[in-house]
Amino acid sequence: MLMFRIITKALITKGNDVLILKRNNTSFAAGYWDIPGGKLEFGESLQESLVREVNEETSLQIDLAGVISTSSGINSEKKKQYITVVYLCNYLSGEVVLSNEHSEYMWVNIRNLKQKNLVYYVEEAIDKIIYSDLKNLKFKKAF
Repeated sequence: MLMFRIITKALITKGNDVLILKRNNTSFAAGYWDIPGGKLEFGESLQESLVREVNEETSLQIDLAGVISTSSGINSEKKKQYITVVYLCNYLSGEVVLSNEHSEYMWVNIRNLKQKNLVYYVEEAIDKIIYSDLKNLKFKKAF
């Protein structure tokens, strides 16, 4: 049976920096740098899912500015298709406390992110911000 999973991710900005998390040795993207987020649970809105996941993975409070990218990935072995929705988010408050899914974190200037070993949908979201006109989103600080 074919299955679909919806994943919500947060590109969290704090000034000109973005929060990235290094994935533990999990089945997906082990050792890669990722952004907070996870699977949509039944009955949740995309926004509720994202706020919950960010809090679970980092303990941070965020403000959602809007969707900046969407992507689709297929795992043929598991017969699953993953739809990933990346939101631009502004940091509001809190100190990063990592869940057991990640081994480290860092705040990195958005223009230096491409130097890291990033999960594919993070690269796509960064390209949208750097190379696209996203004036409809409310940035707290321009890049």
